[in-house]
Amino acid sequence: MPAPREDVVLRVDRLSYGGRGVARLDGLVVFVDGAAPGEMVRARLLRVRRTYAEAATVAVESPSPVRVQPRCPHFGECGGCLWQHVDYPAQLAAKQAIVVESLQHLGGLVDLPVRPILPTEPPWHYRNKMEFALAPPGRVGLHRRQRWDEVVDLEVCYLPSPRAVAVLRAVREFLRTWGIPCYDTRTHQGFARHLVVREGHHTGEMLVALVTAPGAFARAREFIEAVRGAVPEVTGVVRVLNPSRSDAVEVAGVEVLAGRPYIHERLRGLTFRLDVQTFFQTNTAAAERMLDVVGEFAALTGRERVVDLYCGVGTFALALAARAAEVVGVEALPASVDAARQNAVLNGIANTRFVCADAARVSEALSGAAADVVVLDPPRAGAGARVMRQIARLRPQRVVYVSCNPTTLAPDLKVLVAAGYRVSAVQPLDLFPHTYHVECVVRLDRSS
Repeated sequence: MPAPREDVVLRVDRLSYGGRGVARLDGLVVFVDGAAPGEMVRARLLRVRRTYAEAATVAVESPSPVRVQPRCPHFGECGGCLWQHVDYPAQLAAKQAIVVESLQHLGGLVDLPVRPILPTEPPWHYRNKMEFALAPPGRVGLHRRQRWDEVVDLEVCYLPSPRAVAVLRAVREFLRTWGIPCYDTRTHQGFARHLVVREGHHTGEMLVALVTAPGAFARAREFIEAVRGAVPEVTGVVRVLNPSRSDAVEVAGVEVLAGRPYIHERLRGLTFRLDVQTFFQTNTAAAERMLDVVGEFAALTGRERVVDLYCGVGTFALALAARAAEVVGVEALPASVDAARQNAVLNGIANTRFVCADAARVSEALSGAAADVVVLDPPRAGAGARVMRQIARLRPQRVVYVSCNPTTLAPDLKVLVAAGYRVSAVQPLDLFPHTYHVECVVRLDRSS
């Protein structure tokens, strides 16, 4: 059995969900950071378990033909991207393979009609929302790889727009000029915690939020000037209060410093109102393609009653309403339900209604009414067997499952297949280039 800190030479076969290369050492599976598929690397073993090991690339002995020079100078230390060293077609191939393997090995689903993955083109500047971490002494950026307590001070980033990066630089200069203490996640001391930048790619609107600990914001006017100096046309500047010790962006209150506390974005002719907290797909162009796929898989004729589980602010519900008799959105978060109702009014859509309820209690939320088509877009943890059984009891003719995690999608699909549904189509989409994340839209039809 090999030992930790030992250097070994490995041939990397493929990329895994989680971002690492996969190799074998005398039959032992080794997950290798920093590797590309098809290359020989010298790697240092970090952890060795009975069934697998973890390692980091020390040197590339024989480079892969798909290895490329990363565009970003921060790549390798920053945790925002893991695959910039792999060319984009190879990233897409890896994600396609991850979807197929997950459905087979975790769901027992074989010979499925998996379509070619839909790319993001170009695979840069695609994010419409970024949450930058702040840390002493005036660092603004993203967490270092595999470290929650260190922040890489970014000069550039190719995930958001150049305007967002201009805001990042201006805010860092503001923090350092005025000596604003940044929050230290180890001591829980400091004031400024996160910078959130949200944009409407179709509207051009921008919302900038400084997340802080409670207390007086003595330099609010200077903060507004810094942001407007970077982006004069900024739509709104807000301060978000976060009193918790969690490193996540938690919102206890919002103070409007300038403009308004929300922006608008458009998807396929629909307008959505987005504030700091609103969940919305972070890749606008790819989200539009996803809407197209969901609409195709739902195959509505205008007579159906559609149920949209985990409906959020109504993205899918409102997009499907024009081709349905009625759409009922079910969402557990009251703020999202309120936003969905507002978005329905904003778009003049009258055949939708939104219910605040847990997805696992969808039958009660519908008061026993039937559903012809069910659409669901659960969080990364998946819907779970309980929700999937609830869907099966509704006996919809079709189910359209939107997933951001193929490893939780697979067991959820297995439940529906056992209940008499067949998988008719699987469409992977790449919403997050240079990361291992992959989205899927799956159509299931009732067999009997």
